[in-house]
Amino acid sequence: GQGDPMTARYRWNIGRGNTKRLNVDRMNDAAQRLLGEHDFASFGVLEDGDDRPTTKRMRRLEVSRIVTVDPIEAASAGCIIDTNHVTATTTTTTTRRDTVVTIVAECDRYLYNMMRMICGTLVQVGLGRLSPDDVTTLLER
Repeated sequence: GQGDPMTARYRWNIGRGNTKRLNVDRMNDAAQRLLGEHDFASFGVLEDGDDRPTTKRMRRLEVSRIVTVDPIEAASAGCIIDTNHVTATTTTTTTRRDTVVTIVAECDRYLYNMMRMICGTLVQVGLGRLSPDDVTTLLER
């Protein structure tokens, strides 16, 4: 399934498999470039006549990977499970692991769709389609 219906609108499923694994280190490199006070006009939608300032202060922007393991599948594969980690007791395990990459932001105020555009840009960096330097270029436009 696609996960919890209560959180589905806040998640983006980009697919499974190694070909679509996000590079979180590159994403964090790009995210660090967005910290501080910048003109985020390139990352927001402005309607005609909207004269509000596009300069915002991004105080926090972090990307992290959370790996979850199905406990029943892990136990049947010979893994020991406690609340903090899963330890394999055999050299090969066939447990399915789901990964969720989270992006946490803290800003003094946001433009319309600003976080959607930032998240989409960071995902493109994580997939290797953009570089962290491209994010700097976008910010300077």
